[in-house]
Amino acid sequence: MYNLLKNKRLILTLPLFLAASLFLPSHVLPSAHAQFTGLVCITSSTTATSCPSSPPTIGPLTPGSTFTVGVFIQGSDAMGGYDIYVRSDPSFVSPASAALGSLIVNPSLTSICVNGSAQTGSCTVGTANGPGVVEVTTIEASGSNECGGISPCSGMAFTINYTVVAATPSTSLSYPTAAGCSTSSVSSPANTCVLVDDATGTTLPENIQGATINIVLPPAVICILSPTTLTNCPNGVPQYPETNGSTFTVGVFVQGSAPLGGFDIYVSADPHYLNPVNAALGTLIASPSLTSICIDGTLQTGSSCGAANGPGIVEVTTIESSGGNDPGTGLAFSITYQVVGVTQGTLVAYPSSPDCSNSSISSPPNTCVLVADNVGTTLPEHIQPANITQTHGIDPVSISKSCAPNPVVVGQPATCTVIVNDIAASGRIPPISVPPFFNSGQPTWSSGGFGSFNPNTCTLSAINASASSCQVTYQPAAVGSGSHSISVLYAGDTIHSGSSDPTNLIVQPATPSIATAVIVDQTGEPVNATTGVPFGLTVHDTVIFNGGYPVTGATGSVTYTLYPNGVCTAGTGTVVSTVPVGQADNVPNSASVMPAVGTNSFNARYTPDVNNNFAVTSACEQFTVTASPSFASGKLHWTHHLSLSKSANTQTWTAIVANPLSSSVKVLIRIVGSAANGNPSLTFDITCGVTCVNTASGGVNFTTGLTPVTVAAGASSFSFNFNQPFGSNSQNQKFTFTATLYWATGTLYTHSDSKSGSFAVVP
Repeated sequence: MYNLLKNKRLILTLPLFLAASLFLPSHVLPSAHAQFTGLVCITSSTTATSCPSSPPTIGPLTPGSTFTVGVFIQGSDAMGGYDIYVRSDPSFVSPASAALGSLIVNPSLTSICVNGSAQTGSCTVGTANGPGVVEVTTIEASGSNECGGISPCSGMAFTINYTVVAATPSTSLSYPTAAGCSTSSVSSPANTCVLVDDATGTTLPENIQGATINIVLPPAVICILSPTTLTNCPNGVPQYPETNGSTFTVGVFVQGSAPLGGFDIYVSADPHYLNPVNAALGTLIASPSLTSICIDGTLQTGSSCGAANGPGIVEVTTIESSGGNDPGTGLAFSITYQVVGVTQGTLVAYPSSPDCSNSSISSPPNTCVLVADNVGTTLPEHIQPANITQTHGIDPVSISKSCAPNPVVVGQPATCTVIVNDIAASGRIPPISVPPFFNSGQPTWSSGGFGSFNPNTCTLSAINASASSCQVTYQPAAVGSGSHSISVLYAGDTIHSGSSDPTNLIVQPATPSIATAVIVDQTGEPVNATTGVPFGLTVHDTVIFNGGYPVTGATGSVTYTLYPNGVCTAGTGTVVSTVPVGQADNVPNSASVMPAVGTNSFNARYTPDVNNNFAVTSACEQFTVTASPSFASGKLHWTHHLSLSKSANTQTWTAIVANPLSSSVKVLIRIVGSAANGNPSLTFDITCGVTCVNTASGGVNFTTGLTPVTVAAGASSFSFNFNQPFGSNSQNQKFTFTATLYWATGTLYTHSDSKSGSFAVVP
């Protein structure tokens, strides 16, 4: 609390203070020592200009009413800010809101916390915040002290609005203590949560003065009393001590009501601690009729249960059978409870529900209490609960936590379990999850890594006589540093303190798998493992990527490498392509290659670009490239200086072919050439066998009129000739060309090796 206030003060005042110290003579700097001891007090008026001479008594008030008090600082050294807490018993008066007063002229960095919930700014942790507590903190934005820096200084610090909950002869407004308030303006009691300081952060001494609230029962009240033979409601919420496992009976008593003809009253208790086991009519209704009694949502007597019934709730409804009215005072009914859990205090009260919009209670709305006269007119009433107490201290707890599996793979779920142990020396009780504690007392999970819990809270269940446990699921969304700090916070219950426990969950990268295949470009099919692929055909490698993280698609790249052996020997390969892994783990193919005759191999290696996946390498893919029909020793003959007049305008080609296959093949030669001057009209693309024809745009296999030459099986040097005509427009031009051998055993031609060259055409 106080470090925060001093940090705020330091942020705003240090530059101003340093500047002032440079330009002002030392005798005008503020004194570092307090000269006055002020008084922080509660005033019954929000316009008060001083503290009352003694603690004021505010009242008498009635349940359901509201009132406002001031928190005034009187006669203090000139201050630059404050952090003040005010506590009430929320069983009787509950703070609804708070607002700054005029003491701090230019407020800055203001926080207002009511009932442990921030209305402005944030609540200071580790202090006294919680039910019934108001914290207000602010500082002067100018960095100077109030009252022009002249002491003593007085003014209204802030105001608080309260709602009266229940009657009591006396309840107080005071200032709480907490270990987190060790730096305090109040010397006694120690750790009082009242801090007033000056513009330099010096703590100023203060005394404190609270107030007393008197709350009386209004006329027409419905109360809980014990024993059931009492004839008056107690003034104030009664405290009835019980022990765990005991059974007791309370009465629901109507006092001072207008004459009534019937009622429909619900009474609630926390089923963690009290279990209603029986209910019976009292004497309020002289001749009851159409009676229904429901306990825990189950009909005990009568025709039906109201919609607001449920665990821990008793509903009793009846009317006067005579059609007249009965006197407005008497025992409506009694309820017998069994104590099933340990708590320092739990209320027997009246539930609210939207189904109870027709109610005798004006505030809170929809309270399930209806009293009516004999013609059905709703009668106005007030309500007072009872507090069932047990003698039990606040037990310390220890928390143990684990997640499994640990390590866990990124993107995979881990089950995280927390065990909360009561470690008191005696009287241990399993901790539970109940309101009004943070997240209803459910252990609340958080992670220092990138991941999510489902859910992020869980409800404790007893696992033995002193411990409770619950589980959540955690799914890491990124590896990050490889260690996720998992924390769980248990805020406690009515008899257990809170605690927290961090632990580390090791998060490992995912391990994807890559399946690969070498594909023949011409067929689109994998290389035949038995016959291999004939030389001259191009192949490419392809990858099927599985696993990895995230499931929508891992990131990174795949590198394809071709090796001139069958075992992917390191250092001998040639990188063919490196491609990115696409969406949905789609990996592009490698570039196409034409491997040499013999045994070759491919592999693919995945390299992640973030640390969510391990690098992996595929199995080595061995494949064989077999010899195929080709130019024998690369031989192709042509006329290098072609004289059109001497050759009858014809280029003569001689192809010498070897066929290593065990069957004869059909052979064609495709020649693609162009003039060196780039003239597009001086290009040619012909496919020749016995004769030559122009090659179709789709290639050899789409060309008609082919006249292939048959080459016998095993031929080592089979030659054949064919002629290519040239026109006179080709004179004095140099042509370059590439000739590629195509062969087939059936109807589909496969290209083999190529031979490139040039020739000149002369007249």
